[in-house]
Amino acid sequence: MTQDQNAVAAKVALFALATWAIAESAVFAGAVTYDHDAWLAIATALVMLVAALVSSVAGFAFCALAGSALAWLGTEPVKAVEAMVLCSIANQLYAVWAIREAIRWKALLPMLAAGTVTIPFGVWLLLHVDAAYYAAGLGVFLIAYASYVLLRRTTHVVHGTVFRDALAGALGGITGGLAVIPGSAVTIWCGMRGWDKLKQRAVYQPYILTMQIVTILCLRFQSPIRMNLAHDLRFVPFAVLGAMGGLAVFRRLTNNQFQLAVSVLLAVSGVGLLARIV
Repeated sequence: MTQDQNAVAAKVALFALATWAIAESAVFAGAVTYDHDAWLAIATALVMLVAALVSSVAGFAFCALAGSALAWLGTEPVKAVEAMVLCSIANQLYAVWAIREAIRWKALLPMLAAGTVTIPFGVWLLLHVDAAYYAAGLGVFLIAYASYVLLRRTTHVVHGTVFRDALAGALGGITGGLAVIPGSAVTIWCGMRGWDKLKQRAVYQPYILTMQIVTILCLRFQSPIRMNLAHDLRFVPFAVLGAMGGLAVFRRLTNNQFQLAVSVLLAVSGVGLLARIV
């Protein structure tokens, strides 16, 4: 597609999403008078919009941000995970399409394979143990690491290997199933490689997308609660509109500003995970 065609397609997509979001908002507003849960739906839609807007500046941490807010709203954990994963898939599909020319899928295979293997274990932890305390441990680590990155004076570049790529992917699979945050380990690994902002997103963005798809499939087969995709789809337009705004900000960031945004979002992800047990 030419640049002009891309611009037209983007405008059409924006109009369609805005129309969808307005229609869903009208449904929510109309249900307020007779449905007590309508206020929760309105709050959830707002959470998805804001979390997507903030997280898409760097390309990760959507579920960390949305998860803490949904926990505060009292949303049942598995239902919250299902809604977040579906919205995250929609966000990542948009982002992956937007940066598709920079993605090298063959180089991602070790990372994707390792994450796909470990996600079922993470989902099992979510469903069968008190996952909040495991998530809190991850939160403490993310805050500590982000603080170290923000305070250090020099950048030490680490060289990659297939084993290290796979290890990052495997760790992301566990945290993806457990806390719906598959991107934390891979994002940290990409930052350690010293890559520019686009090359980093071209790795962890498709990784997150793949892991979220695997997560929702695992939930479908492991969860005793039957997933209601139609119920969760109503939040998708709000999330994607937020993602479009966040990606527009990303395009205007310098590499240094992007690294700062990544570190701040890692810290915010950690705080969000800790907030789930409060």
